[in-house]
Amino acid sequence: MNYLAIILILGVLFSIGNTSDLNLQFHFDLKRSHPTVTQEYFRTDSLGYTFFFMDINFNHWISPDGTGKAGGVSDVYFEFMRYFRLYRWKTYDLNFTVQYDDGTAPVEQIWLAGLNLGNIQLGPLNLSSEILLKKDYKLGVNWQFTTVWYAAFFNEKLVFNGFFDYWANDVNNPHWPAFDPEFKASRFSFQAEPQIGWLLSPHWKIGSEVEIDRGFIGSVTGKMALEEKYRHNRWYFLPTLFVQYDF
Repeated sequence: MNYLAIILILGVLFSIGNTSDLNLQFHFDLKRSHPTVTQEYFRTDSLGYTFFFMDINFNHWISPDGTGKAGGVSDVYFEFMRYFRLYRWKTYDLNFTVQYDDGTAPVEQIWLAGLNLGNIQLGPLNLSSEILLKKDYKLGVNWQFTTVWYAAFFNEKLVFNGFFDYWANDVNNPHWPAFDPEFKASRFSFQAEPQIGWLLSPHWKIGSEVEIDRGFIGSVTGKMALEEKYRHNRWYFLPTLFVQYDF
């Protein structure tokens, strides 16, 4: 199956409509030393809202034969999320959500479903939290907790946003390398991506993002994979610099 073609088609389809909710981000990972292109799409409607993103990585430090690859896309990952509003009280929204995650190998398909509480306002900070059941491809059911935040300052020029995920893994996953006990020890995973940006204009933003991981197998990639091995009990702080264009 050509995942890249499918993802690009999905990206085009979900870009139709309110294009003000579509953006492209061009990141350079300072520790893993490779670029990533991120597309995000968000749209509201009478039933709730839709969010879609995909990451396109250009990691050419390692190839299956152990040498560097030249040019082109190395791997792709995407998440599609649909939210249905169940109830609104004051500013709070209670939503039911269904989500689908997938990507190129070795990423496997994941379905998620659960409840979301949105529009939690704490001063300038807007929060959205959800508890999900998580079904990995050919594996058992686990859980995931997610919180997303957004805040803007200085006439909405300075933007602080991001998310964190905390989830349980199936340690009996036959697709994980059996030769590496660090993979088997990754019972729980944490990932956060706080991002701070400055709006140069209605369309352009520059900033920095830090990926914070613990127990996340995808932490050690790119140049880092040539210099160290993944450790399940280590915290990883992986900064990027980015430029973003809002359509």
